Amino acid sequence: MVFFAYTLWVILKQKRLSEIQRDFINNMTHEFKTPISTIAVSADLVCNPKIAAQPEKIRQYAQIIKTQNIRLKDQIEKVLQMAVMDKGRMRLNQEVVALPAIVRDAVAHFRLKNSEAQITCDLPEEEVGVWADKVHLTNIIYNLMDNATKYVATQPEIVVRLRQSAKKLIISVQDNGIGIDKAHQGRIFERFYRVPTGNRHDVKGFGLGLNYVWIIVRAHGWKISLNSALGKGSTFSIEMPRLAQVQTSPRAVAETSPA
Repeated sequence: MVFFAYTLWVILKQKRLSEIQRDFINNMTHEFKTPISTIAVSADLVCNPKIAAQPEKIRQYAQIIKTQNIRLKDQIEKVLQMAVMDKGRMRLNQEVVALPAIVRDAVAHFRLKNSEAQITCDLPEEEVGVWADKVHLTNIIYNLMDNATKYVATQPEIVVRLRQSAKKLIISVQDNGIGIDKAHQGRIFERFYRVPTGNRHDVKGFGLGLNYVWIIVRAHGWKISLNSALGKGSTFSIEMPRLAQVQTSPRAVAETSPA
């Protein structure tokens, strides 16, 4: 009986892994084909002699090519990040960084590629410090904002808030999305897992973003939590130890490139 139960468990586990792999490959194929097809069509139009005499049209198609190229680059970077983590080659370059400045930097990068999202920042004036890898910290804030725009029925509204006490800092990203049912909240940080959306198939991504956030938070020794309900949006909060006040300005923070 024990051997039979173990065999059944192995079979079910292999079946689940096979389904995850198949879904990931199908999703990845779709995510790559869309920007490649769009770039190809736009390039053909730019090369059309009839378009050559219309500078405004050329600029329009060139912008489409640029946007889709950035999207393709981002998706490839996410897959490469997870490959590095699988091989155990990820290293944190931790230092004292000004958290409000990092948040402003991540928001600025996000606005460049998501102009339709309405983002509000609720940050303290002083540059409170945290011991972190500023590239990965920028990335996880960016990923949480990116996730906030995927499951929303109206214009995305995001609130990035920083609360503080004498010993800790809590950075939160709140959205006005459709919310997450409690039945799925325990699995949202799993790799490749995506909350079912019924007949909707317009949600982009590989199911890697929140898993990346979870891995980086754990690597820093921080805590992440979720507060969500169907129809009421979601709020992701990351709790981290607070350091002494950092004497720096937002302009002094080195530029980072969110994945």
